This record gives sequence, structure tokens and C-alpha cells, in this order.
Amino acid sequence: MPLLTTRELIDKYHNQRTVLAEEAAEAGMPFSAYLDSQYDPEKDGELGADDVRLSAMEVVLEDLNMTTTCNPAAGIFPTRCEDVIGDPAKEFALKEICLNAYRSISYGPQIEAAARREERRSRWERAGTFQSVHDTPPGSTLTPYYDAMAHWDRDVEVDITLDELTSRMSDTSKTDYRATILKYDENAFREERRSAAADPPMASFDTSERPIQLKKRMLAIPFTYEHLREVEFIDKAVEHVEQIAVQRIVAKVDEGLEVMLIGAGGDNLGGNIVKLVDLDATATDGKITAEAWLNLQKKFKRGYMMTSVIGVDQDITNLQLARIAQTNVMLTSLVERQNAVSSGFGGQYAVMNQLSQGVRIGWHDYLKDRIQVGANGAKHNAMVVYDKRKAVEYVSQMNTDIIETTRDMLKQVEYIVCSEIWGWISYQPKKAIYIVDLNATASDANLNVVS
Repeated sequence: MPLLTTRELIDKYHNQRTVLAEEAAEAGMPFSAYLDSQYDPEKDGELGADDVRLSAMEVVLEDLNMTTTCNPAAGIFPTRCEDVIGDPAKEFALKEICLNAYRSISYGPQIEAAARREERRSRWERAGTFQSVHDTPPGSTLTPYYDAMAHWDRDVEVDITLDELTSRMSDTSKTDYRATILKYDENAFREERRSAAADPPMASFDTSERPIQLKKRMLAIPFTYEHLREVEFIDKAVEHVEQIAVQRIVAKVDEGLEVMLIGAGGDNLGGNIVKLVDLDATATDGKITAEAWLNLQKKFKRGYMMTSVIGVDQDITNLQLARIAQTNVMLTSLVERQNAVSSGFGGQYAVMNQLSQGVRIGWHDYLKDRIQVGANGAKHNAMVVYDKRKAVEYVSQMNTDIIETTRDMLKQVEYIVCSEIWGWISYQPKKAIYIVDLNATASDANLNVVS
């Protein structure tokens, strides 16, 4: 099928919009993405080398004179909703803008994960040539494990994003999913071949004890004409949809934390529960001390490292204010400095083990009173400490993310219905996740995670 020119694109949008929407659905693509795949601005023969190439949707919005741009100095303001209502072409375009806003939030983690996989693929291809290989160990000053971005200038933002819990995001075409896990005996890697006919030590891949059932989640976003009139400008309507997408991500994070605590894909797959008093016998009032923190950090061995910590608000505040025993020197000044790996703790020691460059910390009320002593004992706050590369895995089913619209004529309401199929599964919880009970005493036994 020949690609469309700008004029052909605009004509087809106005006169064959339903056909384009059906073709996009058959291709399994968002409408704007499909439209872009059918458009070639070079066919116009009018673009110079330095001219801006607009996407297909930008061309359509320009033709409809619709914008979300606000530039008071230039007299440019977002399109009013009342100018959209009653015009089928503009109403369709507004819905597509809202859907793209939802996608930009909801699919952001998967897009970033795909970029990481692409970087790894290029690294694998380069490694055999021994040319232009600039990769450095995780946690070094040249390649920090996580490059923090400034989010303060964004109007809509998730407090804890999905990729703070895991860097493992997988796609599947099945409803059932099992994690594939490397299974080995650590001592086997030190064994030697004792005779010419002896079998070599075996490292094998195993799968989860049981599959998880990916679940379909649906959400309907209502739009009424009265609502649009009250919102007044289309950029506000789009922002409301982004806020809804943020809450969907929050729900995914909640479920991911639950899997870290309890596990999924088999029995006893929650993280290891450790007592704060076992990390430092002098710790009191449930406050992390420098000794406890350093001992906790050293529980991650053999290819694992502490990258992230999530706890209840006050517990994280206590961690941020932790000091070296009997001094006014804060723990963060010695351990969590950005160049801690390269220069050592206070310039005295250089650490050989790989550490994450700056442990990520977060606070979440989901962890309040999640550990119980025995069946009916006291409940304590949990602090989850993990290696986000290997703790849990986020799984989504391919080509099942459907966003469509439906209309209730009697109520004069139009709904944007978003559905996804996804779930979480444990990956290497016993080596990558530790759940710290901050309030347990030395005599407390049979600690359990409660729902």
C-alpha cells in the first residue's frame, strides 16, 4: 500500500476515519501510530533539509486547529472544549490525545525496559570484537546503576515508578507464566574435573514451581459533555486522563510489593525476614543504625547487591537521619555518597564488592504493620530491601493492551475503556529480597508476613 502525502492523509482522516480506525485495530496499533506508519511527508516534495518533519497526528491536529500549547506571550492558548463538542473530527482527535496521554504514563516502564534490552543486545554484539567496548561495572562513577532524572518540572508524576521495583519486564503470549531461573550449586563452580571420563558440573535452568495466572484489569474513564464544558480547555481534560494512568501505575506498584512480601509462583517465595536486633543488638526504637545498615548491605553476595529500600515514612526518615555510633557524622556521608564505590568509606577503605551507586530509598504506607509475631502477636512495620534486577518480574501479555471508546446515548456519556493483562512473579527472592522487622525483639519467633 503506497504511503500517503499530507493532503491525502488529511482527506482520508476527514472522510475515511472509521476505515483508518478499523485498519489500526487489525494491525494491533494505536490509531496515531498506525496513521504515522501510513504517512510519508517526503512525498510532498516541499520539505527542505532543515524543515521539521511533523508526525501524522501533528499534521491532523494542525489542520483541525487544535492545540494543547499555552503561550500567553504569543497569544496562543489551548483549544476550548466547547469548540470540540459537536465536531466529530475534533472529538475523535481529542480522544486520541487523551489515549496517548494514558499510554505515555502506563507504558513508560515497558518502553524504558525495551531500551535497556536494546543496549544489552548491542553490548553482546560488540563484546566479541573487543573494539569500542566502554561498559564498566554497575555502580562505577562512569556507569552508575541508576541515572536519576529531575521530575520536579512535571505536572503529573508517579511517586514510585514501576521500574523502581524491577528492571525485569517480560512479555508473554500465554495466560500462564513461569519465571525461568538459573539453578545451580555454588560449590559446583569450584569443582575440578577428576578424570578424563568425568562429567562436568552442571548449571541448569529451572522454572517456577507453579505458574502465575495473568489477570485482565479494566478501567473506564467517563466523559460527559457537561464535564468537558466545565473543564473548558482540552489540556485539562488530557491531564485528568494522565492522573488516572498514574493511579493505575500506583496499583501495579502495590501488587509488586505484595509479591516481594508473600511471593508468587510457588510456596515460600517471599523475601527473607530478618530482625533489626540481629543486625545490630544495640538498635532501639526500631531505628536503623550504621552497623545494622552495613550488615544488611553485606547480605547481598555472589552477583547480588542492595539497590533499593522501601519502608514506612517514619522508618525511612530514621534511616536518612542515622548517624555513626556516638558521633554526629551521618551514615549517608560515609556510605551513600555518590562516589562511595571509587573513593571508599570516608577515604579509608575501597570496597571490592560491587555496590549500587546510591541506594534508592522510598516510603510507602503499604508496609505498615505487615509482620506479625506468631498467629496473634504484635504487628510490626516492614522495610523491604532488595536488588531490583533480580527480585521480582513484571509480566504482561502481548497485544492485549486495548484502549477503545463506547457511548451511552441515553446518559450522553462517552467512555474510554482501558484494559491490560499483567501480573508479578517472584524471580530470586531468597537471594535478592530481605524484609527487615524493625521492632521484633531477640526472643520473638515465628515472624510472618500478614495480608
